[in-house]
Amino acid sequence: MARPPLKADVSQRMMNMSFAMLAAVGVIAYFIYSGNVQPDEPVKLIVTAEQGAATPDKPLPLDVTVRLENNGKEGLALTAPTQCDVFRWFLTGTNKEFVEAQPEGACAKVTVANYLDSHHAMTEKYTITLDPERVHPGDYLFFVRYWGHEENIPLTIK
Repeated sequence: MARPPLKADVSQRMMNMSFAMLAAVGVIAYFIYSGNVQPDEPVKLIVTAEQGAATPDKPLPLDVTVRLENNGKEGLALTAPTQCDVFRWFLTGTNKEFVEAQPEGACAKVTVANYLDSHHAMTEKYTITLDPERVHPGDYLFFVRYWGHEENIPLTIK
């Protein structure tokens, strides 16, 4: 049996390589679009929340840890209009219907500022209380704004 001409062999290899590259690009695009893989962001906010012990008819404690990472090559100037605006939160149902938000506090109208060096992170912990009249056992979405950066996480109340 005679071997096919060299031109047809090269053409077939090029076609196979093109399909393989197209498939690889498609898989990468799918994972980035679906949120399973995210390219490194220069600034990243990580939020974790743990429910404290529940007592009947008393506010439900929630321990919230926020970590702001500066992965950029330059430092990051952080500002907020008031001390109360450094950390803000609200809670919705999984259908994004409003459930509860951070109560308004008395804050002086003084701009606050901080600085986060390149390749450094800062972590703070807050304890918030949720109203047992509004928040019942179930699944929620917890939205946090910290130094102007936002993140939301799923939250299950037991």
